Amino acid sequence: MRSRADLVDAFHRAMPDRVAQATDLWLGYEQGQAGNLPVLRRLLHTLKGEAHMLELLACGDLAELAESVIDAARGGGRPTQLTGDSILGALEALGLLSASAGEEAALDLEGVKATLRAAHAALQGAGARGQPTADELAPPRLDRAAESGAPPRLDRAAESGAPPQLDAQRRARDAPADQAAPAALDAAAVGALVQELQRLHGEREVLQRRLREAQRMLRALLVEIEPRAAADVDRFAERITKTLGYGAEIERALGAVRADWSSNEFAAGRALGELDEVVRKASVVRTERLLDQVSLAARSAARMLGKDVEARVEGTGLLDAQVERRLEPALLHLVRNAIDHGIEPADVRARRGKPARGTVAVTVVQTDAAVRVEVRDDGGGVDFARLREVLAPSVQDVASLDDAELVPYLFAHGLTTSRSVGAISGRGVGLDVVAREIGALGGQVRVDSRPGLGTTILLVVPKSLHGEEVVPISSGRFRCAVPTHAVRSVVLLDEVLHTSDGPRVRLAGEPSAELVPLFSLAALLGDAGQPAPGDAALVLHHAAGLFAVSVGGYENPRPVSLVRSEELPFTSPLVRGVAPTADGEALLLLDVERLFACARQAPREAPSAAAAEPKREPLALVVEDAPVARELLCGILRALGLRVEEASDGREGLALARATPPDVVLTDLEMPYMGGLELVAELRRSPALARVPVVVLTTAADEPSVAALRGLGVRAVLSKQRFVEEELRQIIATSLGGA
Repeated sequence: MRSRADLVDAFHRAMPDRVAQATDLWLGYEQGQAGNLPVLRRLLHTLKGEAHMLELLACGDLAELAESVIDAARGGGRPTQLTGDSILGALEALGLLSASAGEEAALDLEGVKATLRAAHAALQGAGARGQPTADELAPPRLDRAAESGAPPRLDRAAESGAPPQLDAQRRARDAPADQAAPAALDAAAVGALVQELQRLHGEREVLQRRLREAQRMLRALLVEIEPRAAADVDRFAERITKTLGYGAEIERALGAVRADWSSNEFAAGRALGELDEVVRKASVVRTERLLDQVSLAARSAARMLGKDVEARVEGTGLLDAQVERRLEPALLHLVRNAIDHGIEPADVRARRGKPARGTVAVTVVQTDAAVRVEVRDDGGGVDFARLREVLAPSVQDVASLDDAELVPYLFAHGLTTSRSVGAISGRGVGLDVVAREIGALGGQVRVDSRPGLGTTILLVVPKSLHGEEVVPISSGRFRCAVPTHAVRSVVLLDEVLHTSDGPRVRLAGEPSAELVPLFSLAALLGDAGQPAPGDAALVLHHAAGLFAVSVGGYENPRPVSLVRSEELPFTSPLVRGVAPTADGEALLLLDVERLFACARQAPREAPSAAAAEPKREPLALVVEDAPVARELLCGILRALGLRVEEASDGREGLALARATPPDVVLTDLEMPYMGGLELVAELRRSPALARVPVVVLTTAADEPSVAALRGLGVRAVLSKQRFVEEELRQIIATSLGGA
C-alpha cells in the first residue's frame, strides 16, 4: 500500500497531464465544442475531491472555484473573455502549485481567485437576467472577427471602440465571406461523383458474381482431374477433353474479369480523386481571419496587463480548415504569452534602452509544402538561468548545458519558469500545449531566444492533412520518410568527428563551420549501426537547432497520402503515419521531434511494482472515479485488514457487487454513467445487497441528496473537504460490527 505522501506525489505527477487536458477542453469549447464543458466540469470536480482528501487545500479551493465558474456557465450565464481568462489562469495556478509542491506560501493566488470570483459573479448576473437565448448558451467564440476586413493593428483596433465580446449575429454580419469559413461544397459536382461511384460499386457486384461462377467451374475441374481407381481408356479420354474445356473457359472468364476489374478500379480511383479534390477545395481557408484573431487577442492581453504593445501581422496563406482549427489555439497561446511573459514592464524596458512600446510581430509565409508562422517579440527572452534552476532537481548536470540544449525542456509537461500566476499566463503551462497541437498536425516548433533581445518561435505546419510532401529514406530493413519542411539539407559524410558528446558532422559551406549532432537512423530504429564516412545523412531541424541522421539512401521529395498514427493498428512513438507506395509497400513517416528526443533521451528508471497485498476477509467495494482518491480509500481499508475491490463508476461498481456481494461499500456521489445515488438505489432493490452498509464520500452533497441517501439507509455521508481518516475508520468498524 502506498503512503499518503506517495499519493500526494502521484497527485502532483498527474497534474501536468490533467492541466493540459483541461486546457485543451476549454480551448476547444472556445472554438465551439460545446460538449467539452461537462467533461471539463467532471475533471475539475475530480481534482477538487482528490485535493481535499489529500489535504491540499490550495489546489482544492482553486479547483472548486473553477468548477463553480463552469457550473455558472452551464446554468445559462454567457461566457466572456473574463470567463476564459479566469479558467485558464486557475489551470496554470494548479500547475504551478504542483510544480512547487511544499512551497504554496510563496505563490500569490489571491489574484487568480479574485478573477474566478469576478467571472462567477458576471456569469450569475447574466444568468439572472432571464431565459438565456440560443446565442448566449453557445460556446464563446473568443476568435471573434474584427470589424474591419484587414487585420487590425493593436493601437488602431483599440481606438475603434469595439466591444470585447461580439454576439453571433454581429460576427456573422461583419466577417468577410472569404475569411469566415471554408467554401461551400459544390453539391452538383459531389452528387455526380457519388452517382459515378455508386455505378462503379454496382459493376463490382457484377464482377463478384462472375468470379463466383469461375470458382464453380474451378471446383468442377478439380472433380474431373481427381484420380480414380477404375477408369477405362475411353472414359479417361473424355475426362481429359472436359478438363481442357473447363480450363480454357476458366482462363477466358478470369481474363475478362481481370480486364473489367482493372477498368473499374481505374474509373473508381479517378472518381475518388476528383471527389477528394472537391472536398479539399471546400476545406481550404485563408489565414486572414486567423490573423484578425491574433490582433484581437493581443489587444485584450495588453489591456488586461496594462502594457503598451503593438501587434503586427503580415503575410497570408491557405490552410486546410482542420489545420487552422489546431493552429489557432497554439498561435493565440504564443501571442498572449509573448505579451505576458516576454514584453517587459515599461520601467524595465527604459532601463534596457528599449522603446516604451513593445512589439509582437506575427508573420505568415506559404511555401509549396507548408505554411510557416513566425511569432517574434522584442522582450526579455527566455530566462535560461531560471530554467536551469527549475530543472536542477530533475536533470543531471543541467548547469553544463548551453542555452540551445535547454530549449527542448521548454516543451516538457508542467514546466514553467513563472514565479507568479495570472489570468493571461493561464493559457496553458509552458510550450507543451503548443507542441502538442502542432505535433498533432505533423508540424514543428522551433525556438530562438536571446536574453534581453527577445524570442522568435517558428511554427511550420502542412497546408493540408490529406497529404504531405516527404523525403523517402531507407535504413536497413526500414523504408521511412521525413517531412520536406523538416529537412535542411542532405550531405555526404566525408568525415565523422568523434567528440566527448558523441559523433558530430561539420556542415560544409557554413561561415561558422557549424558542428551538429550525428546519429545513426538504423540504431534509433532498433538495428545496429554507426555513422561512417561515405554514408548519406539528412540534416534536420528540431526545436532548438539542427541534428543529422545517417541513412542507407534517399529519394527526391514527393507528395504522399497518409494514414495517420491514430488510425493504425499499431503504435510507435517515432511513427506518426504510414504512406502506401506504388509497389505495395509502405513508408513509415517519422516524427522528427520525437526522433531527436529519442536520440538524446537518457534511460529512465522503470517504476517499481507494488508488492501484492494479502487478501483477507471481509470484502469492501470502493466506487470512486477519481484515481488518487480511490487509491487513498483503498489503502485505508487494506490497512484495516479488508480485501478491497474497486470501480471507477457506479455502473462498474454495481456489476462487481452483483458478482461478489461486498461487506461494505464506499462510494462517491457524482460519477459518470451511474452516480452514487442511483447506485445505492439499485443496491437496495437487490435482495442479496439490500442490507450491505454504504458510506458516501462527496464534495457536492446538497440537502435533497442527503435526505434521499438517508432514506435509502446509508450509514454516513462524509465530506471530502473535511475528510478525517479516523472518522472513516470508526464508521467502517461500526458497519462491519453489525451496529
